[in-house]
Amino acid sequence: MNRTDRLYALVEELRAGAPGSRTARELAERFEVSTRTVERDILALQEAGVPIHGAAGRRGGYSIDPARTLPPVNFTPAEALAAAIALADITGPFAAAGRMARNKVLAAMSGSDLEATRCRVDRSSRSAW
Repeated sequence: MNRTDRLYALVEELRAGAPGSRTARELAERFEVSTRTVERDILALQEAGVPIHGAAGRRGGYSIDPARTLPPVNFTPAEALAAAIALADITGPFAAAGRMARNKVLAAMSGSDLEATRCRVDRSSRSAW
């Protein structure tokens, strides 16, 4: 499993177990990596804004706040294209958040859907990339 897939899977694993928590050891065994790799992955997710909390101690572990996340959303290539273009055009106080949201939409897409969307953007006069 590559890192991108593992990061997504970590979020889904924590979401499935919410509001409970999972230890680094449990997650490491689940994804067949070291506990240090899990810790680095969790830190990367936290830095990306995923609401993951860690608690030390015997009953500690990592948990995700289900109230602050959205369930998975699947877009068709056309829907993703529309969202990417709309998010690329945002100006004002939400411009940076719009770019981040656009990047998340595109990052969540499968390779074939992303390529189909990229081809449509390349053919249009506007660039969402």
